Amino acid sequence: MAPAQTDKRKMILQAALELIAERGFHGAPMSLVAQRAGASAGIIYHYFASKDDLIHALYESVEVELGKALLLGDPQLLPLPDAFIQIWLNAYRYYLAHPNETRFLEQYKHSPFHQATDMTPEALSDDFVFLAKWINTDRPFKDLPLDVIYEMTMGVAARVANRQVTGQPALDDTQLKQLAAACWQAVAR
Repeated sequence: MAPAQTDKRKMILQAALELIAERGFHGAPMSLVAQRAGASAGIIYHYFASKDDLIHALYESVEVELGKALLLGDPQLLPLPDAFIQIWLNAYRYYLAHPNETRFLEQYKHSPFHQATDMTPEALSDDFVFLAKWINTDRPFKDLPLDVIYEMTMGVAARVANRQVTGQPALDDTQLKQLAAACWQAVAR
C-alpha cells in the first residue's frame, strides 16, 4: 500500500476506534466514521468491504499493538511466574495509556464479533506466536476456559487501569505487583 493509502486507512481505523469507544458498535455508523476520518463513505469501502470488515481489521490492529506491549522487557526470558507478572504489568500499563483501545477490546470480546473471527496467520507477530505457544503448549494455567483465565488475569489488569482512568486512586507499584502475583496464583497449575 502506498504511504497516502496507509495514512488514510489508519485515519479510518482511528476514527472507528474513537467512535466505538465513545458510542459502541451500533452508535458508530459508517457515515459517522467517514465524517470523523475526513473521508467519504466510498473511500472507506475502498479499504473495507463492510462495517464488520472494518471492525475485524481494527481488532487485529489493536491486538497486534497490545501483543507488542505485553512483551516489553522480554518477559519470555524470565522464569514463568515472573514472566506472567511482567506481562500482567505490561497489560496494565497498556490499558492505562490506551483507554479507547481498552474500551474497544472489552466491547469486542463480549460481542458476537469475537465469536466470528480468528486472527489471520499473517497478523500473528512473533509476539503472538510466543504467547500462543506459552498458553497452548506449555499450559501453565489451570484447566479453565481461556475466557475465564483472561477475566481473572488481563481482565483484572484492564479494570484496575480503568479505575485510575476514571479518577479513582491509583495503586502503587508494590500493590500492582501483589495484584499481578495474586492473579498468577489464582490461575497457575
